[in-house]
Amino acid sequence: MLSVMFSALALGADPAAMALPVLSLQDSASDEIPSIAQQEADGKTPPVDVSPAGLGQKPEMSFDTSLSFDAGYTWQFKSSLDQGGRVAHGRFHTDGKVTVPVAEGFSMSLGWRYQYDHWTFQDVVAPWNNINTAQINLGFNWRIDQNWMVLGGGQAMWAVEEGGDWNDALIGGGVGAFAYSFSKDLTLGGGVGVRSQLEDDALIYPIIILDWQITDRLSLDTRLTTGWANQSGAELVYELTEDLDAGIAAVFDYERFRLDDSGPLPNGVGTTETLPLTIYLSWEPVEDVSLTFYAGATVYGRIKSTNAASQDVYADNYKPAPVIGFQGAVRF
Repeated sequence: MLSVMFSALALGADPAAMALPVLSLQDSASDEIPSIAQQEADGKTPPVDVSPAGLGQKPEMSFDTSLSFDAGYTWQFKSSLDQGGRVAHGRFHTDGKVTVPVAEGFSMSLGWRYQYDHWTFQDVVAPWNNINTAQINLGFNWRIDQNWMVLGGGQAMWAVEEGGDWNDALIGGGVGAFAYSFSKDLTLGGGVGVRSQLEDDALIYPIIILDWQITDRLSLDTRLTTGWANQSGAELVYELTEDLDAGIAAVFDYERFRLDDSGPLPNGVGTTETLPLTIYLSWEPVEDVSLTFYAGATVYGRIKSTNAASQDVYADNYKPAPVIGFQGAVRF
């Protein structure tokens, strides 16, 4: 599937000030929304199927027992740092989620993720190298009626450079949000999330939920297809065939992690911000199995090092660079 994603933020601003824009969309259709029972009898998905899990928007939401696995790799080619030197970045990720219905219209989900980031620096002292991130999420989805849904969840995450102290790398947080279906083609929602930060104040951020079926084949939503982590963004998707989608995408990614005990800044903190713009194709060769291939460019990138006393000692931006990647997903 090719898809387009949009994300607008105050780039370069302090992380606590980061915010997605409020989206104001109106659907001119006045179609009456079919009842949940009628939609299920017709084999259709109920109107709200978007859920923020842990610390952001995630692609799937269900009130049936389900299990999903994803894995993928992304490579950002070498880019020049503004203050001299070059940087490249590779990321492998794998994640999964199990959803279990607890009562009518209410389900709980447990999710997990492992992420490995490899940073390569050239002609500059490397502030870090390899980063390991592990996280678990616990969430709930409560469908109040055919229009309203309430969503919530919490997350624990450990992000640390190889050689760093896992016991000093815990980040926790949670979210709460709601969604409303104006018609069978338009769902909007919003909420707020909060999470702790290593050597910094807690981060409070908005959550935006959008699911807009513009035409039979064209849709705009915040259910991100690629596996870039800690992401906020949107995608414009066009259905080429029943098994192949296409689109364009923008995703903002923010990472903060504990540094190596014996590195340039022992027990310090590293921060990265990236904004990749991509196009992608997503193919479903068999039911519930998808393969996604994407390519584009990281149009904004920033790295920062903070010492154990919470003092910023190094910060630099890097130039736009090509990015490619792939992801596979299985749903049960």
